[in-house]
Amino acid sequence: MKHLINIDSLTKEEINQIYQRASEFEKGIRKSNHTNGNVISMFFENSTRTRLSFEMATNKINAKFYDFKAEVSSINKGEDIYDTINNLSAIGLNVAILRHSDNNLIKELSSKTYYNDISFINAGSGTDSHPTQALLDFYTLKKQFCDLKGKTITLVGDVAHSRVAGSNIKLFKKFDMEIRCLAPEYFAGEKIEGVEYFDNLTTAFEGTDIIMALRIQKERIQEHIDIGNYIKNYQITKENLPYAAFLMHPGPVNRGVELSNEVFELQNAKTILNQARNGVFVRMAILDMLLSAQGL
Repeated sequence: MKHLINIDSLTKEEINQIYQRASEFEKGIRKSNHTNGNVISMFFENSTRTRLSFEMATNKINAKFYDFKAEVSSINKGEDIYDTINNLSAIGLNVAILRHSDNNLIKELSSKTYYNDISFINAGSGTDSHPTQALLDFYTLKKQFCDLKGKTITLVGDVAHSRVAGSNIKLFKKFDMEIRCLAPEYFAGEKIEGVEYFDNLTTAFEGTDIIMALRIQKERIQEHIDIGNYIKNYQITKENLPYAAFLMHPGPVNRGVELSNEVFELQNAKTILNQARNGVFVRMAILDMLLSAQGL
């Protein structure tokens, strides 16, 4: 594996390999010592979980972590991002973790030639893709259910603007899950083949095994959204959450919008923090694979 750009580029076998390696890291079976590996985090959008879990994952496999700050970089002097990364490659960086609002930038950058080999990890690209989030969600679900074939998952909320939804739907389809999307028309987005769409919460939750709430992506929405109407019809509450449903949320959560405050008191909600915890092991596995492929 040279890069991790999107879920499309991964086979089921590779996804299962990432799962297995992450599981070995969690259990303490696998140890990695990439003391010659240099990893740089390049976040052009805000992040808490993804950025810090990548930093922790890098430290845990004994590679060196560098935090690129765009606002004080030469990009602000007019340097092209390709030239920036080519210089980072020449300096000795081996892996670049990139988050950017441009859907296509990381694909373009990963196809170019650099001074030395450098691998790219997509840490979130626009509204298009967030593969490491999908992989940690897969890891979380597989730990719970073992076999995901035939399990029903309902994605609730801003499907249209969510890169998490896009990556997860592609991954869930690979493993033959039944996928539902529950959203008002303005959040439903373009219909995807093999996905059932609902605008009624009660109907969508009937018989579902997993419910994944999605954050309303206020920073990507141009039009006015009636948040009060959304809360009334689509907020997940203590009353409408099925007792046995496995609850997920990629974060950050808008408390009182996607989920009511009372939901956080339920045992179901503990899985949201487990997702964040599992992200460290999954990102350790990905970094380990990329650095090992470079002989580091």
